[in-house]
Amino acid sequence: FVSGRVCLLGEHSDWAGGFRAAEPSICAGRCIVVGTHQGLHARVSISFGKTLRMTSTRSDGDGGRSDCVLPLDNPTALLREAQAGGYWSHVAGTCHHIVTTSVYADKVNSAAHGVTIDNYRSSLPVKKGLSSSAAVCVLVARAFSHAYGLACSTRDEMEMAYLGERTTPSKCGRMDQACAYGPGKPVLLTFDGDHLSVDPVDRVGAHLHLAVADLNAAKDTVAILCGLQTAYPRPTTAIHEGVHALLGHMNQAFVSAAVRAIAEGDVEGLGRVYVEAQAAFDLHAGAACPSELTAPKLHRVLAHPALAPHIYGGKGVGSQGDGTVQFLCRGQEGMEAVGEVLHRDFGLATIHVVIPMSDD
Repeated sequence: FVSGRVCLLGEHSDWAGGFRAAEPSICAGRCIVVGTHQGLHARVSISFGKTLRMTSTRSDGDGGRSDCVLPLDNPTALLREAQAGGYWSHVAGTCHHIVTTSVYADKVNSAAHGVTIDNYRSSLPVKKGLSSSAAVCVLVARAFSHAYGLACSTRDEMEMAYLGERTTPSKCGRMDQACAYGPGKPVLLTFDGDHLSVDPVDRVGAHLHLAVADLNAAKDTVAILCGLQTAYPRPTTAIHEGVHALLGHMNQAFVSAAVRAIAEGDVEGLGRVYVEAQAAFDLHAGAACPSELTAPKLHRVLAHPALAPHIYGGKGVGSQGDGTVQFLCRGQEGMEAVGEVLHRDFGLATIHVVIPMSDD
């Protein structure tokens, strides 16, 4: 099983912090993520021949399945499929990295067998800011670890998935692959050039109840990334400077405030951070990519009066845009009420993410 993940705060700071490798004046990126109970369920087995055979099940409710066969002994074909874009590009990109440039390439290439992945159930919405594409890449990396006895750590899986997805048109940052940690406690990630630090948020002072909803609208993640990444590594316009401020010192302040609020059990304070972070994102990121980040449905849902009594705050998820919305709710009852309002007034289904209070 590979879960999805919700970025509570700090979206886009992963790739922005990565630019510190070339430009040290850029602030390190920081974000807080937590795994969902929705994700990709799969069975992995060894297959005859040097191929990867994968069957995928859609998460749209009809259970439709599709198949792909990729030649593990033909890196050129893998790269061509990866660069073509689409769902299978993430599978091909991860395969290409593993058999060409990963530390496991020799062991995988010397084996006579291949790997079969049966993704028999999917409950993770795609293109909604919940790391659906990264989950596919992590699933492939984990499947190789099992099929070839690679004994990969979670960090190893994250790295293979990241470098695999970077082969595709989706130029993601390193945040998405944190889905490899699975459902559980929130995790603080710090992105300093090529270095990634992972620190569990051990102190949670109160139960946190999140309602996350697919907006059933359209967004273009690649366009969002292109619009924001034109500001890097050095800003050349006022809009670029705003993006640097947003993903730099402003983001560090928001994330630090959120970690403190989580530790102290200050759920109301955390809600205020949500609202302030969304307003800053709308101002600065929205100016850099108005075609996607104006996000009319996201903002219509966030401002819906019937939700106000049940929430401390809300914001977008992942790359933002009209993909997915999250609300920090007023307890279990508030979380259930948010789900009812979103279904009644917008026809939206919600998933619940509960972060339990720590024992200490």
